Amino acid sequence: MKYKLTSMLLLTLIGITGAAHAQMGGSTEEAGVKTCLENYMSGDGNRMEKAFHPSATMKYVDYKTGVFTDVPIATFIERIKSNTTKVDRKIEIVSLNIEGNAAQAKIRIETDKLFMFDYMNLLKIDGEWKIVSKIFSRKDK
Repeated sequence: MKYKLTSMLLLTLIGITGAAHAQMGGSTEEAGVKTCLENYMSGDGNRMEKAFHPSATMKYVDYKTGVFTDVPIATFIERIKSNTTKVDRKIEIVSLNIEGNAAQAKIRIETDKLFMFDYMNLLKIDGEWKIVSKIFSRKDK
């Protein structure tokens, strides 16, 4: 009986681990997606520019006015490049899903004044992962 229980537990763990690995898309794809996201998360305008496809979009609903806003990614990147004020922040990938040449990530950003959640959609284009769309939500502390 003890052998059967141990075998069943082991098979269950192998199944869970295998499913999680498959969902993450395997280590090579996961590494590629994380490299792209790390460029974005760096806060450096030049690295961020590498993370986005030139036709990427950024859309959000303004947390104060409730107005839907659609910003060209080039405008967002220029804003980042021109910002000389650096803010202390914690940033982490909360979740990551990869299926074939598509991926989706949730990123959590926290500063002393706010929380932001970025939702990134990525595609593997010409062998390289790129963010093709970003939406986000902001909440003041």
